[in-house]
Amino acid sequence: MIAWFAALDAHAAPEMIPLEVFQAAQNPPAPKGPADLELPLRGGDRFSLAAHRGHPVLLTFWASWCGPCRAELPALTQWATTHPDVTVVSVNVDRSQAPAERFLQSVQFSLPVAFDPDAKELGQYGVTSMPTMFLFDRSGAMAWQHSGYSQERGFSELEAAIAGVHP
Repeated sequence: MIAWFAALDAHAAPEMIPLEVFQAAQNPPAPKGPADLELPLRGGDRFSLAAHRGHPVLLTFWASWCGPCRAELPALTQWATTHPDVTVVSVNVDRSQAPAERFLQSVQFSLPVAFDPDAKELGQYGVTSMPTMFLFDRSGAMAWQHSGYSQERGFSELEAAIAGVHP
């Protein structure tokens, strides 16, 4: 039975968003363009995509109820240490911060954490499952997106996308 769970985790499909979060994302604000994305960060600062123009930026959307996120976020922390020229920010979409904080206590990773509790960015980017990544090029344009995480494949697709925006 353990082997079955291990095989399942190695090919973890993205998890669908719960109905309440999906409904909140159904009426996103008028698109303002990805360069205007701005979210509060854990600790009180703010993250602004526009402030990072000139550098590639990777956003990964996650939630406390997302099983594959438990594996992706620590692995992405490790990936980020070998790619210091890429700004990596994790975006939590839980409706309240308490579940996110419990997740952060149980899953160790050191990426900056931004919050999107009203699902504004979630809806603007059309996220329907977790985890979902978006890579923005130096101009702030979206260059790549991917849903799900597989420990077996790791970040091979991300590596190929980075090579295209950051030679």
